[in-house]
Amino acid sequence: MSDPEAPRPDRVNLDPEEVAGLIRGARLLELRQDTPAHIRKRSTEVALTAMDALCGLSERSGINAVWDALELVNRRELLAFSTLMASVLESTDFTLSDHVAGEPPIDAAET
Repeated sequence: MSDPEAPRPDRVNLDPEEVAGLIRGARLLELRQDTPAHIRKRSTEVALTAMDALCGLSERSGINAVWDALELVNRRELLAFSTLMASVLESTDFTLSDHVAGEPPIDAAET
């Protein structure tokens, strides 16, 4: 079984400025209900690539590098990106307790 904390070699390898550029480049703020499906798909794919790059940045340089990247986008872009990524994470088996060293698992009944 592989170490979940080990960096994945298939992660996108970008600097904080490049990650912020990807988030901006996803143009999530321009999406509307009537946005054509192909444009919506492109924007979502770019945002997912940005998330992969953020994960890679975290694995290589730590959480401070992630915050450095997120500081470079404006509040509305960050809100749009985080909302999309929260819905993506919800559809996976991701658990925060798997990624927080030394912290006990969060019991859903306590929240």
